[in-house]
Amino acid sequence: MVHVRVEIGPVPAGSARAWLDYADAVIDDLRRIGADRTPPEVLDTFENIVDTWRSELLRDPGTQENPQPFHWVTERSEDEVGYLINALYETGLSVEAAHEAGELHLRPPEADEFHYAVVNQVLAALEAEGGPQSHLVEILREHWGVAGE
Repeated sequence: MVHVRVEIGPVPAGSARAWLDYADAVIDDLRRIGADRTPPEVLDTFENIVDTWRSELLRDPGTQENPQPFHWVTERSEDEVGYLINALYETGLSVEAAHEAGELHLRPPEADEFHYAVVNQVLAALEAEGGPQSHLVEILREHWGVAGE
């Protein structure tokens, strides 16, 4: 099994915190409204990764004047990483549809830097591997605005 080294960050702690808080709310809201595109097992997976990232953020917060940036490194199977980034894309589509229906708010601007880092650093890790997930990376870069930035 091929493992991919995924590194997210360093990203300002405030942006990571804003994204994680937003992710918690979105997961709860998608469970409540039963979004068609986001199965419960995907939400469970996101909930676990959000908990992991929140623990990492809290592990060494620094001081209020000098917060430590968020920085996380892991090795996961290529299939797991591909699944997670595709699930994030699909969840984003669910959020956009729910937003258009007046059921959800979009990501706050202060969370953007973390979101861009997650998407682009995960895609870069998969690209560097050059394995079977390369086709997924091409598709996501073509169709996901944030993936091309």
